[in-house]
Parts: sequence; C-alpha cells; structure tokens
Amino acid sequence: MVLKEFRGQHKHSTGNECQMRKSGRRLLRARLLARLIEGKIRLSIDYSLTEIMKDLELELGMTLSYIQSWRAREYVRLLVMGKPVDHYKLRLWMCAAIECRNPDSTAFVELDGCGFKCMFVALGASLNGFILGCRKMLFVDGTHFSGPYEGIMLVVVALDANNHVFDVAYAVVGGETNKA
Repeated sequence: MVLKEFRGQHKHSTGNECQMRKSGRRLLRARLLARLIEGKIRLSIDYSLTEIMKDLELELGMTLSYIQSWRAREYVRLLVMGKPVDHYKLRLWMCAAIECRNPDSTAFVELDGCGFKCMFVALGASLNGFILGCRKMLFVDGTHFSGPYEGIMLVVVALDANNHVFDVAYAVVGGETNKA
C-alpha cells in the first residue's frame, strides 16, 4: 500500500465543539456536553452539577470542571425551557387565554410603549370562593423579583372559614406605588 495524498484535516461528528488545547487536553464545548446530558436534564430539571460530573466520569471517563458542568446544564436548560425574555412575550396571549377558558376571570396586561407596566390576574373560581366562603377581609403582600427582571409580585389573599389562606388574585407591577 502506497500513500499518495495526505490531507492534514480530521473531521468527526463533534465538529468544532471538541478542540485540542496546546497542552494536549481536549477542550469540550458546552454544546457537546449538553448533548451528552440533555436526556437526563429533560427527565430531572434539578440534575445537580456534582451528579453531572460524576455521571460523565463513570460513563465516559471524562473529568469535568465545575464551570464546564454548569455551562452545559445552563445550555440544556435554555434549550428545554427557552429564554425568559420569550416567556414575557406571551403575557397578552396568556391573559386572553385565562379570560377565554375561565368564566368570570379577569386578566389584563398594561404595556408602557414596548415595556411592561403591570399585569393583573383574578381567576373566576377564586373570586367565587372568596364571595361564598371567606371572611370579607383582604390582605395584600408583595415580594420583589431578583435577577435580571425587576418588579414586584403582589398577592391578594383572604382567610376562609377554617382560618386557612385563600388566594384571591395576584398582580405583577413595576413598584409599590399608588399608581401600581
């Protein structure tokens, strides 16, 4: 056998996702790792980083750093659940669906130009439950969102006949002001 031509390129299924470092160790990309763990994350969204590291070492003999595991898990979560920004685009549709599917419900969104101003939801069953079986006193409490999206979630509750908390309505607002 005689070698007539040598091409110095090697192509494999991982493409540019698995490259060699100068030290000779493989540099794994988050997309490649994500493909390896996607099935397990789809089964359990709370698949921990230490479990990812242990499983890939046992199954494939791959030693991962904590940050590699985190990046792969976040990439899969993005694929499975989508971007949070995309969920905010569904607000108008969600309010219309709530009012259409739940009789006596009230749901609306107010937009400030392209931005979000406030959202209010009161399900018909909750309103009827308040009228028929709760004490006629409402309590309002709020919690601040943490992360990239600012705002406050306000919840309206009442006490039922057994002194249990009964959800009546909730709202998401930009701040705790009289306008909100």
